[in-house]
Amino acid sequence: MKLYKVDAIVLRSREMRDADRILTLLSRQQGKIRAVAHGVNKPSSRKRGAVQPFCYSSFLLYRGRELDSVNQCEGIEAFSGLRADLDRISYASYLAELTDYASMEDQIDGEAFFLLLTILHLISRDGADVELLTRSFEIRLLDIAGLRPHLDNCVGCGVPVESETVGFSSSTGGVVCGRCSGIAGDVKFFPRGTVEILKLLLKWDLKKTKRIKVSPRVRQQLRQIMQNYISYHLEKKLETARFLEKLHQHY
Repeated sequence: MKLYKVDAIVLRSREMRDADRILTLLSRQQGKIRAVAHGVNKPSSRKRGAVQPFCYSSFLLYRGRELDSVNQCEGIEAFSGLRADLDRISYASYLAELTDYASMEDQIDGEAFFLLLTILHLISRDGADVELLTRSFEIRLLDIAGLRPHLDNCVGCGVPVESETVGFSSSTGGVVCGRCSGIAGDVKFFPRGTVEILKLLLKWDLKKTKRIKVSPRVRQQLRQIMQNYISYHLEKKLETARFLEKLHQHY
């Protein structure tokens, strides 16, 4: 059928012509979709509110040869709690960009959709630990994409890493023991507790993340591990990640 319905989160929205926008959507039913929303920039357009970045909306799409087109759309959740706060909206933009680059078009992946939807709900709430939720999202999305780093055994020799200081290498895919630390040039050493926090963020109930007590130094280490790992495996530094780095430096 030419027409089909999806519930989707808007990952990206960019201008195509004066009144049109190209959308990148992550849908529950069809995975990642690119579609054009004609006339959406007109002040009179009823579609306008439903196609904003990281809005959760219901779409009726028309299947085209290269790009599908938006026939109708209606907003379900705009996450208004994000949009009045620079820190939260910056993190939400990063989550959307990361999901876009980590997801393949037309690959149905409801797990990634529900993960992103859950995180957007959580970071829009007052009192949320947005930074730790972001780290949890990163490691879980990498797991869904088949890119999760090895955090238990040395990637070089397979021996469980139990020392107080743990090596981590993005290029080899995870933790390394002291004897294998020369297998790659990018090995950096961290306290074992930092890696244990990362393992906890993979499994802990997302709604209870704010109960995890993490020092500013460990937060910085977690950010360093994940950002280096993501940049290496996606083969690029995300623009929103650069902005978040500047935001952290400012504050």
